[in-house]
Amino acid sequence: MGIPNAYTIAAAALLAIGLYCLASKRNLVKLVMGLEIVTTAVNLSFMGMGMRGKGPDPLAQAYVAINMAIGAVLIALALSLLAVVYRHYGSLDAYKVSRLRW
Repeated sequence: MGIPNAYTIAAAALLAIGLYCLASKRNLVKLVMGLEIVTTAVNLSFMGMGMRGKGPDPLAQAYVAINMAIGAVLIALALSLLAVVYRHYGSLDAYKVSRLRW
């Protein structure tokens, strides 16, 4: 088994875990964490595809670094919005929050 195949298998496993988390969880924090796992799977897939010859492709590394920075900002924004939702509704259950109005 070559290096790109191992990266691809690990990325597929992370993607399956993230999609399961998105499909089965009702807590908004767990949904955000599922999105982060999917993003990590995409980054790992790009790094796996960028492995050529002696080392990783610099373009793949640059893409993953930019994607990680943008992902960190999005996670911080999502968690701050979840704090506001919890203060307003008193719950982070997706079904309860979707039924309520401001």
